[in-house]
Amino acid sequence: MSAFISQAFLLPKGFPQMSSAPKFSLGDRVRFVPLLAEAYGIIVGLRFAPAEHLQGWRYIIWLDLQSPSRVWTSSDLAWEDDLPLLTTAPVNLLCKEQSA
Repeated sequence: MSAFISQAFLLPKGFPQMSSAPKFSLGDRVRFVPLLAEAYGIIVGLRFAPAEHLQGWRYIIWLDLQSPSRVWTSSDLAWEDDLPLLTTAPVNLLCKEQSA
């Protein structure tokens, strides 16, 4: 069992030099696709996930107050391929929420 666990969490050989750089940075505003009700927020964290089925960057997104998903959660995780940059961003209410 311990051999399986240790193998499951190894980073790929040559990391980070041989891996792609993250597409997004902390503070970037992004939206989730494809979703029926578009969710959007700001990137507050990222990690390289060396999963067998999918290997790459996974982001932690703090959802905007106006995001439809905010009704049931304040943050979410998303793979890099599921996030485009939000170029027509609504009013950023995160600053107001954090200072309250």
